[in-house]
Amino acid sequence: MSNNLNLLVISEKYYPYGGAELAIHCILRLLRDMGFNILVITGAKNIKPLDGVEYLYSPLLNTSTKINLWKNILVGRDHFDKFIKQSDIVYIPRVAYPIIPRAKKFGKKVIVHLFDLQPIDYDAIIYHPYENYRRNLLYKISKSALYEILENQSLFRAIVSSLMTPLNSLIPIWLSYADIIVCESKRHAYMVAKEAPNLSSKIRIIYDPLPKVPLFTKVKDKCNKFLYGGGCKFSKGIHVLINASLKLIKRHIKTKFIVTRVKSTKLKSLLNNLNKKFNNPYIVLGNIEHRKFLEFHRKVVALVMPTLIEEPLPSIIIESMLAGTIPIASKTGGIPEIVRGTYAEKMLFTPGDAEELTDKMEAVLSLSEEQLINIGIKLREAILKKFDENIIKNRLLEIFTD
Repeated sequence: MSNNLNLLVISEKYYPYGGAELAIHCILRLLRDMGFNILVITGAKNIKPLDGVEYLYSPLLNTSTKINLWKNILVGRDHFDKFIKQSDIVYIPRVAYPIIPRAKKFGKKVIVHLFDLQPIDYDAIIYHPYENYRRNLLYKISKSALYEILENQSLFRAIVSSLMTPLNSLIPIWLSYADIIVCESKRHAYMVAKEAPNLSSKIRIIYDPLPKVPLFTKVKDKCNKFLYGGGCKFSKGIHVLINASLKLIKRHIKTKFIVTRVKSTKLKSLLNNLNKKFNNPYIVLGNIEHRKFLEFHRKVVALVMPTLIEEPLPSIIIESMLAGTIPIASKTGGIPEIVRGTYAEKMLFTPGDAEELTDKMEAVLSLSEEQLINIGIKLREAILKKFDENIIKNRLLEIFTD
């Protein structure tokens, strides 16, 4: 299939940075295979490129905050004009939103892909349930300050975040110039449309293409562990996991917890102290490569995701199901949409409820090896069917060529 359309992608980050960047990488792979001529301008230096896709590094996109990113784009907009003029379509999959009106000035089709809640919230974080979220500016400012205190224990960052929060109102204005806005899930689209009704007619829902993840067969004697990948973040529910794990230990159930992406010295110290007290139930690891994280699925009975926030379509859940590992996850965001109709739906629990999480973990540990294998196969089959690549390809082709 050949479209011969020139696609300009402007993304300050790129794979293997995170889950959104992995999704972007997979989307570009499909678009490349459909014949698009793709140029990616990025601020990321250490990337994993796709064959047949051109990449260009731009220092203007290499910045740690979105405010600096926006300033760089607005001040250095002439830097991008040549590439915009040579393109047929401009694709914005992260937060380089000031490019949108510039691209429209040159008559280009603009597609924005949302992987979080940036248009709604400065931190792109909304705690469950979204229905309790308030639209007034004072609430948003106080919420941003609280987020920085809980996540980073930084009063300075809380003050800066509070001062910057009003600038987030620029995002819906920039997005109003876009032709199409892609959301990851129905819940995601609902929240964006609710907060910015003027954008609702532009919204399309397209699931992320599936990454390449093998099925790992479970051997019960070797798979008595739980896997957690949320790091130190309060919003990811690390405290919920620790509380639930201690409850499980106190029920005299022998198991271990692989806790990854731990950078906080306080958390490391806490887990080390608990290891001394309870015979080393925690395997504590720092940042690890995505490939190595996936390898842990060989050794675990379940992935635990006790997130407290409305996550549109967490890739960690999708990868878990592809790997044949049961995800035990909070009932929030797009997670129920992913697991609906599978055994994993039974493993959903109320966000923040450590007692409920403990019960779910105990239930998984009671499964036989045969049950674990059969459930794993069915989970993989279900996610492959729900995220059918041909359907996703057709949806992408529809929005990029219509």
